[in-house]
Amino acid sequence: MSSTSLNRRTAEEAYALFKAIEEKFPTTTLGDDKWYLITLSSLVGVDQEHVGTLYTYLINKPEFSTPESRQALVRRIREALVKNISIQGVVKPINALISIVKVERDEDKDHSFSREGWQTGPENLERGNAWLSCIYKGNLDDTVAYFKDHKDFEFISREITYGLYLSDHSILDATSTELVVLSGIIIQRQGLNIAWHLRGTRRIGVSQEDCETIQQCVELVADFAGIDISGTPRAADVEGQI
Repeated sequence: MSSTSLNRRTAEEAYALFKAIEEKFPTTTLGDDKWYLITLSSLVGVDQEHVGTLYTYLINKPEFSTPESRQALVRRIREALVKNISIQGVVKPINALISIVKVERDEDKDHSFSREGWQTGPENLERGNAWLSCIYKGNLDDTVAYFKDHKDFEFISREITYGLYLSDHSILDATSTELVVLSGIIIQRQGLNIAWHLRGTRRIGVSQEDCETIQQCVELVADFAGIDISGTPRAADVEGQI
């Protein structure tokens, strides 16, 4: 659902949502720099215009009071949007980025280019395969088997989705990357893929309890947007597959 089809929620209502997620998110175990990434990834799916509201909420915090800190923040946000291209398509992340550009001050802009010089090849493939193996482990062969008659999808998965996007941890670390992916899939209510990435999130060290809390945080965004994402797999459902 695009943000244009929603009954518009106010900035004040969005701020209340962000505060609720910030308070609910398991910062003790996962740190205080990831709650807004799952919020961002969820908003990309249902209300891209309020990504700009999230950015405004964040830059009003003391830890983002300087141009340098805001530049570092926007690098992380931009990287989450780049990764979301592989999860939710290109249009929604572009619209989310535009919502930030509309409110971003010149002195807070970061002009770095994370994928400059990127090219496909053995190193990219090796990195993509390594991260695929971390997430899928013994289930990888069965998953890739879906593509045996559709080689374009295997190529895109290994070289692009994982090689270009998801295995690059230079800006967002491994855990942050997988939380961006998981929340972007949950908000789309894609049951099979949710199960795969709940399993993957557990495999990289996030606890079952924290996975459940993250899913509940995404559900807060869905409620905010007026959509139903109930009835999908939970961390408890995949625990025996870890």
